[in-house]
Amino acid sequence: MQVRIIVLALAVIVQFLMELTAGRLFIAPALIPFVLVYLSENYEKMWAVDGAFWSGLCLDFLLHQPPGSSSLALLTGLYAARAFSRLSSGEGKGYLLSMSAIAVMVSDTVFILVASRPVGSGFSSILLPVIPRMVITVIAGALLLIVTEWIMGFRSRKVRG
Repeated sequence: MQVRIIVLALAVIVQFLMELTAGRLFIAPALIPFVLVYLSENYEKMWAVDGAFWSGLCLDFLLHQPPGSSSLALLTGLYAARAFSRLSSGEGKGYLLSMSAIAVMVSDTVFILVASRPVGSGFSSILLPVIPRMVITVIAGALLLIVTEWIMGFRSRKVRG
């Protein structure tokens, strides 16, 4: 349990740093929805609600966004991903990545609507980065899954050997 909290905290810190660096230049991948989807699918379902609320609130304070806007966006995105999981019967990496893609698209769209001032202004011009951000997140998530699978395989060979 504590390791998963540390992983989510590291995801928030890395997301914050990526938003400050890569987000200013191009588009930063959305790691928090990917981590939350992964944790809620592989461990307890409470990660989708508690993790989204607290990580979103921390990210809002770090990035000086309206408090609760990221939390609301993440909760909505994870709800949409959960609705997709109820409709499909998939499993594996592709299923996890597609749920992450849905969570990123919905959460980014909701965040743009909620965090813009006045609410909903500039929706069409700001919505353009949502699709590239989703694609970058899926690529980053696939790379992360490949690397973790390789590390776990290396550890199991080391233990047997």
